[in-house]
Amino acid sequence: MQVHLVGAHNRRQYADLLEQNHRLRHRVFVELQGWEALRRPDKREIDQFDGPDATYILVTDEGELVGGSRFNRLDGPNLLQTVFPGLVTEEFPAPPELGADWTRFYVRPDRREGRRRAPESAALFCSMMEYALSEGFSFITFVSTVYMVELGVAMGWRIVLLGSPAKIDGKPTVAAWIEVSEAALASVRRTTGIDRQLLPHGTRTPLPSSGLSLPVTS
Repeated sequence: MQVHLVGAHNRRQYADLLEQNHRLRHRVFVELQGWEALRRPDKREIDQFDGPDATYILVTDEGELVGGSRFNRLDGPNLLQTVFPGLVTEEFPAPPELGADWTRFYVRPDRREGRRRAPESAALFCSMMEYALSEGFSFITFVSTVYMVELGVAMGWRIVLLGSPAKIDGKPTVAAWIEVSEAALASVRRTTGIDRQLLPHGTRTPLPSSGLSLPVTS
């Protein structure tokens, strides 16, 4: 597997992979999870937060996209504060410029079947924390079902709810933040069994024009 960090500086190089990302997101979130509000005739799941300031972590295996996630800085347009402000009743732990919103986390469905722990998920979790540390973020926010909170806590992360759960599409859904720290990175590596850094030390966006494509251990 390979991890790719994609931002405004190199998204032209990754145009084909980003197109796969939008189509796979439609399959996962609309066709399988039933998020009908996101359905589009062209079968591309894309919204206003996929603009030029979005950053993506995408995982491929032999050139095929198998997982991904998206980040938007909290001091710019982001899904949490625009679409789900009602879920947030508590204060952020630090100013918005020190945080990012983590959204559209997925693993291709066929890569999850019959597997207790998908290595694609492990790569996404570890690279998320590496990315957050490299960007100098102190926290990452997300909106999800309670299951995601339980999973993060099981990986040793400090996760704090930003408000009470609310039912969305019939499921208890919460907004929360994850503390970004070296200890959190060490914990998720230990839990997932990934024993190396997936992104270079000190990496910050923008990256060199060649982009990033590094091996992932699983």
